[in-house]
Amino acid sequence: MILIEKVLLLKKSQIFENCSETDLLEIAAVCIEEETEKNYTIFKKGDDGNCMYFIYKGEVLIHDNNNRLAVLGENEIFGELSLLDSESRSASATTVIDCFLLKIDQESFYDILASNTEILKGIMKTICKRLREQDKLNAELIRLNEEA
Repeated sequence: MILIEKVLLLKKSQIFENCSETDLLEIAAVCIEEETEKNYTIFKKGDDGNCMYFIYKGEVLIHDNNNRLAVLGENEIFGELSLLDSESRSASATTVIDCFLLKIDQESFYDILASNTEILKGIMKTICKRLREQDKLNAELIRLNEEA
């Protein structure tokens, strides 16, 4: 991918929608391209985490053993928690189909964050959205268990 293609992809993502083109150029410059085949394990729950991914093409299953947590598609991100805190992965990520991903490593990302808080706000919004979705799922599971 050329740099401008990466910028356009990043701009489509909720996490970077409020960033200037100059900031997106800086982020795009540190993105590493990764192509994977179907059923490829990107990372496993418990692995050390130090990067996040953008899905340019394809779908990625986020799971905990056999429990499906989410299926993410184009322009979505995953692995953002480990990018921020370096803790072990809270779930596994496996490709559903062939994928083209952009990877951002923690060290490069921290350098960019030092000069741009809009990016951090975007990540926080994404994490909050996912937590709310998980809360809804948990409430539904509790309701189903009580009815059983």
